[in-house]
Amino acid sequence: MVFQIIGDGDLSVTVRLILMIFLPVTVIFSLAAHEFAHGFVSDFLGDPTARRAGRLTLNPLKHIDPLGFLCLMFFGFGWAKPVPVNPRYYANPKKGMAVTAFSGPLVNLFIGIISTVYLALLVWFYETGIITVFPVIGKMSGQVYLALSTGLYIVLYLNIILAVFNMIPVPPLDGSRLMLAFLPEEKYFRLMRYERYTVLLIFLLLWTGIFNRLFEIIADFVILGVGNTVFYFLDFIAFLLLK
Repeated sequence: MVFQIIGDGDLSVTVRLILMIFLPVTVIFSLAAHEFAHGFVSDFLGDPTARRAGRLTLNPLKHIDPLGFLCLMFFGFGWAKPVPVNPRYYANPKKGMAVTAFSGPLVNLFIGIISTVYLALLVWFYETGIITVFPVIGKMSGQVYLALSTGLYIVLYLNIILAVFNMIPVPPLDGSRLMLAFLPEEKYFRLMRYERYTVLLIFLLLWTGIFNRLFEIIADFVILGVGNTVFYFLDFIAFLLLK
């Protein structure tokens, strides 16, 4: 993602510097929110492991893995330190583990959708010219608009990547934990024995760029679905007001 910002010829030097500061903040927040969600849901289901380990917090220093952070910054995929959980505390270990695993990607998807809503609002108000009736922001320059819209796109795209990537049903990703709710324990733990090999396979596939197109398709689907809904709603409100 760093390379995309540097190579974008439409951005001024100032905007690039702003985005280069904004990007790591977004990465840190998105990873921390993902891990906090795991810990919060697990704690809610009766497991105190994350709380006792000091991981039931949004403090990024408790969650960030340096290598995973750098990979996400430069290559578009990465990871944080997994929040420890113990399914033995759950009333129903299988379902509890599935819900806990799903919470992380769900939070990232939620952040991605909210960011898309804000991006759609910004684009609609700016492109229609209605933004000029507001004080202060009405004088927004084209470069400021470009920085804000690009920043929001980074947030939504990054979080959609985290949501989709972690839902891949391969150990050690969250999707593999969801499989525990559907597979017999014998087959599940047999699959988990190959975790070290599946990790290498995932890295190989990511390195070849095979997943990039999938991430782009899903990101575009969210942007078009949510964005068009916001546009239609604002167009309808504007029509009623001007009628």
